[in-house]
Amino acid sequence: MAFVYKNNQLGIENKSGFKSLVDIVPSYDHPIYIYDLDDMNRRVLAYKKYLGSQAKVHYAVKANGNKDILKSFSRLEIGVDVVSQGEIAMALECGFAPEDVIFSGVGKTKVELTYAIEKQIYQINVESPQELSRIGAIAKSLNKNATVAFRFNPDVSPETHPYICTGFRDNKFGMDESFTFELDQILEEFKDFITLQGITLHIGSLIHDISSFKEAVEKTLPLFDHFRSQGHPMKTFDVGGGLGFKYESFDSQVDFKVIEKYGEMIKGIFSDRPEIQIIAEPGRMITGRCGVLLTEIQYIKKSPYKNFAILDTGMHHLMRPCLYSAHHNIDKVIKSESSSMELYDIVGPICESSDVLGHSRNLQKLKQGDLMAIFDAGAYGFSMSSNYNMHGLPGEIVVGGC
Repeated sequence: MAFVYKNNQLGIENKSGFKSLVDIVPSYDHPIYIYDLDDMNRRVLAYKKYLGSQAKVHYAVKANGNKDILKSFSRLEIGVDVVSQGEIAMALECGFAPEDVIFSGVGKTKVELTYAIEKQIYQINVESPQELSRIGAIAKSLNKNATVAFRFNPDVSPETHPYICTGFRDNKFGMDESFTFELDQILEEFKDFITLQGITLHIGSLIHDISSFKEAVEKTLPLFDHFRSQGHPMKTFDVGGGLGFKYESFDSQVDFKVIEKYGEMIKGIFSDRPEIQIIAEPGRMITGRCGVLLTEIQYIKKSPYKNFAILDTGMHHLMRPCLYSAHHNIDKVIKSESSSMELYDIVGPICESSDVLGHSRNLQKLKQGDLMAIFDAGAYGFSMSSNYNMHGLPGEIVVGGC
């Protein structure tokens, strides 16, 4: 586990030993994300191990784009999955080569696609015929070749929050078989400027049922074979990301067993197709467990109906509870021996009633000035933070690594 309690203090235990958060942040004055880079690296290596040599891991930068984290990942010989020009530029700055970069996203602009084609990145994941036409026109104007894969929507609806379900027929992402004729025509039009090399899919995020991934891949493989039969040099099958963990649980070691099970499933599907290069795009499972948001209680407000612990952080720094009704464990950084417990709503300073980080949390009695930790905040935490109400952004501290 990335974060553990020792002698009632929360800290990070890694190869260098135990270091408490109060030692990492000796003088607290604003909310700070703290990351355990060693645990993130272990997770990257677990994906590489269990997916095997036929696969290449492309970390989903949108989960956490911290520069120190990306630089460390680049040294582990993986690639990245990006969704904007900004993420491409950041990846290249942090040591990834253009051939390590896959560009996903449903609304790529002309400027973004021009940048990607000029940089000659490894693969652009195409979401629509209109996007393919735009890529062809830009590549022709630059007299360059653009390498693409088609994102297909397998019409699989896994059990997850509707906002992060992306592989069902009602979602805006990807294409279905009805698009194949139009895609064939565009490929013919721009045959000197576009190379189709693969198929990609992504059915959603925070998925626990591994059979959903298996169903999606098996439903999409015939499309891979269709385009191969048309003479395209098909070689990559991008299985996407989306593997999830249980935010309600503190048992992070089970995640490695889930990664192993997932890897064995993926390898099994492609065991008779050794010519296909598998691409996987994990994000949350690599960084999510490995970050906490350190915050301070500003006030304890007690009413006849409930107790409020009001923090100096909130929905502007961690959107997931507000956006998805997501659960994050929350607890004191320094615990006492007291057995006195009380129920609290953990809330932030933002002028919105939705600014609640945790409802009815049973915690040791809290007081003004207590430092609190919001757990499992390493993915979609800082990357979704904002200056709403003109508050400052949280800080970031990366612990460990090379």
